[in-house]
Amino acid sequence: MLNREDLLQNLINKLKTSDEYRILSPRDQKRLQSALIKKFQAPDLTKILPSQTNPQIAKEVTQPVEKKTFQLKISLKKAKPPIWRRVLIPNTLSLHELHQVIQAAMGWTNSHLYSFDTGHGEFEYPDEEYEFDANRTYDSSKAILGNVMKDENDKISYTYDFGDNWQHQILLEKISEDQKLNFPVCLKGKRNCPLEDSGGIHHYQHVLEVLSKPDETYERAMFFRERFEDHNPEEFDLAETNEKLKEIQI
Repeated sequence: MLNREDLLQNLINKLKTSDEYRILSPRDQKRLQSALIKKFQAPDLTKILPSQTNPQIAKEVTQPVEKKTFQLKISLKKAKPPIWRRVLIPNTLSLHELHQVIQAAMGWTNSHLYSFDTGHGEFEYPDEEYEFDANRTYDSSKAILGNVMKDENDKISYTYDFGDNWQHQILLEKISEDQKLNFPVCLKGKRNCPLEDSGGIHHYQHVLEVLSKPDETYERAMFFRERFEDHNPEEFDLAETNEKLKEIQI
């Protein structure tokens, strides 16, 4: 089976030796590499060139960990102004339980599939309606957070809804030896998360730009106003968020 990561690295190495690449500025070189990496993450290409899971990693990420408290910052990528939440959670949660925390903290409705992209590989939940490939993806319900994130400033990515492609950065800000925390707590946050099925971050921000101009009267603008009538992009209710987090069964 072709290994997507190895093939990507070979292409990047070949790219760096080309004359066309060498005449680019360092900034444009980085942008070109990022574009290539992004293309390799496209769903169609992922099916053709899946990653290969490692049985040793699959075993390592399921090992019990000494209980600690993690302070995580969950940020929706490319959101301007930023949309984020700061939460405290036990490091003993599974990645699937972390998914539930993200859903409640951000304000999503858990209506779509998701994946975590980590230094250990990709993690997804074996859903009955989705073909789970154990040769490509690890089981998020078995992986323990404390095995995937271990040090302060560690980062992983979380993608929700493969159609709209809502990408989040999960940053481990602080680690506490406190073992008393048994449920997630949100400390702070900024701005409302987008509506479900609103087309991804770029389309959502286009909608907000249109809605910021009350004089726009063309048909599409009227449609946006009707659909987003009850949506306040600046709203964030900390108390309500913590009520939702309390409902998570962990």
